[in-house]
Amino acid sequence: MTRRLRMCVRDDRGFTLVELITVMVILSVLAGIAIPLFLNQRSTGFETQVKSDLHNAAIAEEAYALHHDGAYLTSGTADDLVPEGFRGTDGVAIALSAPTSGTGYCLTGSADALAGKPGNPQFFTDQGTDGGTPQKVRPANC
Repeated sequence: MTRRLRMCVRDDRGFTLVELITVMVILSVLAGIAIPLFLNQRSTGFETQVKSDLHNAAIAEEAYALHHDGAYLTSGTADDLVPEGFRGTDGVAIALSAPTSGTGYCLTGSADALAGKPGNPQFFTDQGTDGGTPQKVRPANC
């Protein structure tokens, strides 16, 4: 028994250099494919969070109007909507502004994490024309 074990130990040479390099090349190719996909998913997640915060801010803006005889909050930040139940996400900025014509409100959302992305994507919504659905294009009256 011990003799057989000694023979196995002597015959075990390990991996060759070519085998090790081949495995390292395969792993680096897989990492080169996976890492950009992972980073893109993070940015998509941040964009979704901005859209969600914009939708929630639009609901809070409507609640504000209910409590203030139909007048909308047309300046400030999302912190001004906290009394109406809005809870924003860290790293997401929501800005309130007045429309260029008519009544209502305009909301602009952006995330710190998207600042380095090409075009620094921002999302917009307004009362009346898009029903509070976040868009990448600024509505005509904002």
